Amino acid sequence: MTIQTVLDVDERFQSISFYGWFKVQWQDEFLTWDETEFHGVRRIKVPYHKVWIPDIALYYSEKHIHDLGVHPFVTVTSAGHMTWFPGAKYTVQCHMNVKKFPFDEQKCSMVVGAWQTTDWMQKIVPRARSKNGAKEIAENGEWEFQSFTYEETYDPEFNLTKIIYTLRFRRRYRYFLLCTIMPIVILAVLNSLTFLIPVESGERIQYCLTLFLTFTVFLTLFDQTMPRNSTDVPFITVFVTFHLFLCVISTVVSIVTISIQLKSDEVTRVVPSENSDVLRMDHDQRDQCQEYWKSSPRKTFSRSNCKEVILNKIDTFMLVTNFILLGISAFILTIFYLS
Repeated sequence: MTIQTVLDVDERFQSISFYGWFKVQWQDEFLTWDETEFHGVRRIKVPYHKVWIPDIALYYSEKHIHDLGVHPFVTVTSAGHMTWFPGAKYTVQCHMNVKKFPFDEQKCSMVVGAWQTTDWMQKIVPRARSKNGAKEIAENGEWEFQSFTYEETYDPEFNLTKIIYTLRFRRRYRYFLLCTIMPIVILAVLNSLTFLIPVESGERIQYCLTLFLTFTVFLTLFDQTMPRNSTDVPFITVFVTFHLFLCVISTVVSIVTISIQLKSDEVTRVVPSENSDVLRMDHDQRDQCQEYWKSSPRKTFSRSNCKEVILNKIDTFMLVTNFILLGISAFILTIFYLS
């Protein structure tokens, strides 16, 4: 088997598409002749449907279930040695582990089976051109091919010869590092800075909702590209989901603190002093203000100060907690990628 170009590696539908061909050789004792009787003709080419073709198929293929593809001619020698080069565009199922996306390495196995249909026929074993044919594969911008090996087996129960080709390849992660990993890490840091925004600015909830929508967009992006199974969930998806949950908590706490702050502002009283603007009022206005202040309980002002201190402590606690959780999640994510 020779792979010329890998067209697509589909993680979501667990398949790989490539252009390639096979070199199939066998011996047909019914197609022999004496070269001297035919003017020294050693080999001829005949249409493949005019001669016997081995029953060989590519397992787990979407299109070529019962054959290896098509090549118009089979080369026949005077000794009955047959050579056939079927080729096509193949799409084969390939289970891939996407936990370490985008720093993942994949292994794809392709099984070719040859059924022995007659007793007189020798065992057919398709041969690979080399034990490591990865260098023969054309360069791909997303994947780096490392090795292309094969293993031959024979199943006497079904009289079936199989050859298993294993293609190992690694993702080129620079593009995904710049366009996926870095934006997610930056968003996680921004999410931790939520409680540095003053409550009085009125922008905290909008800030939280903007981060929430951005994390949701990234989750939608992963849903469109990753397989929908629960066995191999990408670590980066778990990281985004965790910080999406933190964003929800930050939004809820911000709503509560803003609500408490607004209620506290409604009952806050201004204490008149010598340097305040109350002294610059006229005599009647100043008397009215002083009478209003004397009629208001002193504990209203102390209760307002207490609420402000509590809200500041809540903001500080949430700020520190977010940074601690960011560090822990980033550390765990790094350990999982290195393991």
